[in-house]
Amino acid sequence: MRLALALAGTDRGRSGIGVYVREVLPRLGRRLVARGDSLVAFGSARDVAAYADLLDGADRIGLPAALDSPGASALFHLAFGGLVARRARADVLLLPAANRRLTLRSAVPTVAVVHDLAQLHVARKYDPARQAYLRHVVTGALRSADRLVAVSHATRADLSAVVNGKPVSVVPNGVDHERFAPMAPDDARVRAARRATGLGAAPYLLYASRLEHPGKNHVRLVRAFAASRASDGRVLALAGKDWGGEEVVRREARRLDLGDRVRFLGFVEDTHLPGLVAGAEAVCMVGLREGFGLPALEALSAGRPVVVSSTGALPEVVGDLGALADPYDEAAIVRALERALLDAGLRRRVAAEGPAWAAARSWESTADGLVRACDEAVRR
Repeated sequence: MRLALALAGTDRGRSGIGVYVREVLPRLGRRLVARGDSLVAFGSARDVAAYADLLDGADRIGLPAALDSPGASALFHLAFGGLVARRARADVLLLPAANRRLTLRSAVPTVAVVHDLAQLHVARKYDPARQAYLRHVVTGALRSADRLVAVSHATRADLSAVVNGKPVSVVPNGVDHERFAPMAPDDARVRAARRATGLGAAPYLLYASRLEHPGKNHVRLVRAFAASRASDGRVLALAGKDWGGEEVVRREARRLDLGDRVRFLGFVEDTHLPGLVAGAEAVCMVGLREGFGLPALEALSAGRPVVVSSTGALPEVVGDLGALADPYDEAAIVRALERALLDAGLRRRVAAEGPAWAAARSWESTADGLVRACDEAVRR
């Protein structure tokens, strides 16, 4: 089997979907080589360059630089993504970010991986043009995929509702247990992460998510932090790139006179993220509708308490080890923050059981599931 993989729409490794691609890409390559099969990856020159270190042994196809534009890229893949795969002599096309980039009437069988369909639940999650594209074009095009893969049962439920009962497989995300592991407060990786982000010695809560409003729910979290005992001597550290919501969040922090108790860290390089997670007193993930919630699983792998939304996939990701809250209810978030920080029994349980819980999900299993889905698409 020759597998073509589309790199467009994956944020060049600098987002949750980007982490997904960086983790599965080398594992897919190794599995294919072991079977005598092959991999070809295609994207713009910038896309290919972003994953070049993971493409040893794989063929590469560079697309025109004009396709760095999201709109042009989306249209190109809808019309020609399957044709690129066919011309590369691929037997199957894997779309690892199919909630962003996918094909219509592909020339080869397609496997579409969907990470979330939050736009079906969250009003104004994106600008009107993007909302329309996701609601009408993406959901329609997904029906033409030969195999559909969801990263969680919650996402499968959303996806099943828009593809007229077409079967959807669940292949969960994994976690790198060696990198996201428990660390002592004076561990060199923790100290390096604190230095790199400017946190110094301050105790902190971490929310690692792009600054998107309202979908990622930073404003309610900031309000709950201000109203809770969590703010006593602690910092709320917001790690993530601005996706149009940063000024809204900054304005709310100023209104509440939080000063430097809310820190905007910007995008944190992957090398420092494990230390930043392991050094946190608690990790928050309170988006309105998460399709998986990888930072929460990474936190449990590191033995850190998690404050998570009771909506979407997060309850299945953390099980009974999380402090859950209705993300629309600030008082509920206050209670969850205080439970994660002050409930000694919960903190002991997470430290003892969190790494083992996370170990049940691995990127190796994710890659195996994707290969199975591709095999099934080819057989069909």
